[in-house]
Amino acid sequence: MKILVVSGFLGAGKTTFIEKLVEKVNKKIAVLENEYGQVGVDGDLLKKDKMNIWEMTEGCICCSMKSDFASSVLTISNTIDPDILVVEPTGVGLLSSVIKNIQKVSYDRIKLLEPITIVDPLCVDRYIKEYKDIFTDQIVNSNQIVISKVSNLQTTFLDEIVKKVQNINPKAKIDCFDYSKYTDDDWVNFTKNLIEKNDFDSSVNFQKLQIESIGFTDVTFKDLYTFESYMSAIMRGDFGDVIRAKGFLPINNAWAKFDIVNKTYTLTHIDDMKESKIILIGKNLDKEKLKILFSNNK
Repeated sequence: MKILVVSGFLGAGKTTFIEKLVEKVNKKIAVLENEYGQVGVDGDLLKKDKMNIWEMTEGCICCSMKSDFASSVLTISNTIDPDILVVEPTGVGLLSSVIKNIQKVSYDRIKLLEPITIVDPLCVDRYIKEYKDIFTDQIVNSNQIVISKVSNLQTTFLDEIVKKVQNINPKAKIDCFDYSKYTDDDWVNFTKNLIEKNDFDSSVNFQKLQIESIGFTDVTFKDLYTFESYMSAIMRGDFGDVIRAKGFLPINNAWAKFDIVNKTYTLTHIDDMKESKIILIGKNLDKEKLKILFSNNK
């Protein structure tokens, strides 16, 4: 079994990349999802595509869940034995620590592939300024960097983003074009290179980053106007510094998926889900107000 870690900060587009990878690579693939907080969203969405998904929530595999993570990797290897296990750490995970944890369980039957880091070009400046330790750790420790969400962005802007990433990791191979332009061989190449680097030490203390989360289930909205007014309040910072919010829920009896990344908001129609889920991640969250906000819509 080969292990491929797909890293990237909150909202970078890791799940979308993994969906495309699984679609294009003709291998038996399992996905291990590690979401930060008690409510897992991405795993449920991937399961809708009938992927083999394993989920870990409530913590981060780069710190508090080391033993559970190692146990999960070994269980997946010994039970379903996929050709490739794709690991998607939480967006605030330290790639250096995730790799070190995997190396502890690697042996002849478990090999580690060169990790991939997904970068959202619209968030680079903010993350370098406000979350430099995490963002830099994810880029420095991966020599495969994929710039996501490049559609409709100016070439000059993307060139500047590539330069900023190269300044952090000059050795990295940086892909900066739409996924539709990848060939089948391009996707397969992501799963070929075994890791060579052995030094993944990081001086970052994850516990001191003070990032927190809150999740909700069984939420519904009667109309779109009320829902979008809530999202606007969240983006304004009325409930704290929300870095990332996402989830799926019924709005006026129609199921929808929403995403807030930095100050970008999207809402798309999806097929019906078993239950609604919402997760908000950030700093200085006003959890009591958020509880009141969403409890009024159950």
